[in-house]
Amino acid sequence: MLENIEREFEQILVSEKDSRDIRELSLSADIFYAISSAVDVGLFQGLQEPKSPRELAGALSLHPGIIEKLCGALASRGYLLKHGELYALSDLARIFLAESSPYYQGNLIKLMKRTRESRWSGLSKALKDGPIEVQAGFQVFDEGFSLAMAEGAVSGSLQRTVKMLRDYPAFQSARSCLDLGGCHGLYSLAFTRLNPELLATIFDLPQVIDGVTKKVVSGSDRITTLAGDFNTDKLGQGYDFVFASDVLYRPEEALLPLLTKIKDSLNPGGLLISKHYHIDDLRDDSAAVLFDLMFSIYGTGGKVYSTTDFSRLLQSCGFSVVQVEDISSSVSRSRIIMAKKVQE
Repeated sequence: MLENIEREFEQILVSEKDSRDIRELSLSADIFYAISSAVDVGLFQGLQEPKSPRELAGALSLHPGIIEKLCGALASRGYLLKHGELYALSDLARIFLAESSPYYQGNLIKLMKRTRESRWSGLSKALKDGPIEVQAGFQVFDEGFSLAMAEGAVSGSLQRTVKMLRDYPAFQSARSCLDLGGCHGLYSLAFTRLNPELLATIFDLPQVIDGVTKKVVSGSDRITTLAGDFNTDKLGQGYDFVFASDVLYRPEEALLPLLTKIKDSLNPGGLLISKHYHIDDLRDDSAAVLFDLMFSIYGTGGKVYSTTDFSRLLQSCGFSVVQVEDISSSVSRSRIIMAKKVQE
């Protein structure tokens, strides 16, 4: 490298090339880890009222010198506001980083950190040796994961899904639905509020149902839970639609039997409403491309399909695709694919 610099040094001296875009990558990682650590120690909740760094350190039993530097770093990016010696929450932090907010994203940030440290750190090894074998007993679906999925839903995807479905005739006429892998239950909660005649069943793993789902939906008499593994257990029958959000990322040999099982659970003419990432354009769908790459690092069998390929698989299992809606944001490239059970 040094030899190349020496050889081209005269040209380098007058060049206007600037690697700011590359350096921004490191800066983004620095900011993320600063925010993640602030969430871990309860900094944002501790600043419900303005405090000096020393007062904050005392309240949270933290090192005053380091907390002062962290507050300064967060203020430099707009997450905190500085007034004299006091620091206060910005609107951004109050809405998304204080635990008392309904839009709190702290568990999602913790999951992002855990994912990056446990999965992305293995990419170089996987590039050399292939997918890394998952250790026995590996389990991602703990309470933290469920809470993170709930936080991700209320930060936009739930609202965009509801907006798309609320005036759809087949949704309004439905009387029973299955929320497949429904986890936190927020979609079922929204569906039953939008459709006062709808009865919803949430299907998920026993530890998910007992850990988070029942806490969310216990106050609703129109939502029931069904514990099991949808890869092996029965889903029930008689549903007017099945809603599946971010649970069908699996290779074709595993997806086809599950799609057939979903079809068999539906009433004649029933709908599968699928909300997932899809890769149709590498640049536009870069979040989905990175998600797919992350799946490939470990041998967990995840796969993100294009809209065309996913629709083809639906049709091969006895569905007819009736509508595709893009509900993407800049960081969440999701599409809703609605497929009707074909009369046999």
